[in-house]
Amino acid sequence: MIIRLEGWADGQLSKFVEVGTAINPFNWHRTAYGITIDRPYRYTRIGYSVLAWLLSGGGHAAALPFILVLVNLLSVAGIAWLGGLLARSAGRHALWGLLFAAYFGLVVSIGRDTSEPLADLCLLGGLLSYRQRRFVLAALLLSYAAFANQPVLVFPLALSLTRWWQVWRNSARPGLPDLAWVLPGFLYVLLQGIQQVVVGGVMGGLADASANLTWPFTALAAGVYRDVSWMSWSHLGTYDYNLLEFTVVTAFIVAACAVIRSTTAPAHERVAFAGFVVLELVLASSQFSYSVFGEGRTFIDAYLMAVVLLLGAGRTIRNRHLAVLAIVILLALVLVARRRILFQ
Repeated sequence: MIIRLEGWADGQLSKFVEVGTAINPFNWHRTAYGITIDRPYRYTRIGYSVLAWLLSGGGHAAALPFILVLVNLLSVAGIAWLGGLLARSAGRHALWGLLFAAYFGLVVSIGRDTSEPLADLCLLGGLLSYRQRRFVLAALLLSYAAFANQPVLVFPLALSLTRWWQVWRNSARPGLPDLAWVLPGFLYVLLQGIQQVVVGGVMGGLADASANLTWPFTALAAGVYRDVSWMSWSHLGTYDYNLLEFTVVTAFIVAACAVIRSTTAPAHERVAFAGFVVLELVLASSQFSYSVFGEGRTFIDAYLMAVVLLLGAGRTIRNRHLAVLAIVILLALVLVARRRILFQ
């Protein structure tokens, strides 16, 4: 049996792709193990598959479905732990770090074996390591984050912009801290080159941009308009969930924008937050804005960086304000988890 992936949304096909690539992540034939890859950028997003391949002892097919779920569950636990460390570094109780792991999009990531939990575990680990001036570890973690899910490259890009600005202003000199953006960028270019040599065709980065990006706000506005038009007033329907998820994410983003000048988060983290908002919401194509069962999983980086900024705004965002946001995100998490259990 050959499974062709054309026309499927990422969340629908990811379980097939991850199991197939985890059997042998280094088999870059267009059709392998009964799966035909639709877009070239999928060849280079294999950090999740490579880890599962290693943990399963070289790609044992019977173990892979369980390993993929286990990796994501442990990644979510790791996100919560790193969130606690970030909360404590901001002068708050470690339990506020659970906000990072409470994002409802992680439910679909676990259920459909997508790479966001692992990528964002590495992203937060790299962020914290850079704060602690452990630059080599930060570079390695951010590189693996990009190896698992390339949109995470927004963070190293933001870091490079702020570093160049500091060098230009003579407030910093090039050095080891730059490794945290140079190494992920080098790895991305290297993987693009390997994909061109081995697979050929359109470069993965170009295919990624053409499939997943569009003009600012066009897909987002159209998607919200459709959801509002198809709202159900008698029960919580498909489009109501979309609006609920979008509203919750927007609430966190607006709150983070309100404290972007007062937060103690470093400049590169603020720039990264803005970059993720632009990439994951403003420029995202209809593949994401029109999705009715994606549970907002692709907005996770914007959400996580919003929480980072909010935790660092102790003078503006008190614990009672965070409690309100926590209730909102937990309510959304419960509703989404219930939906996934009933309609998986």
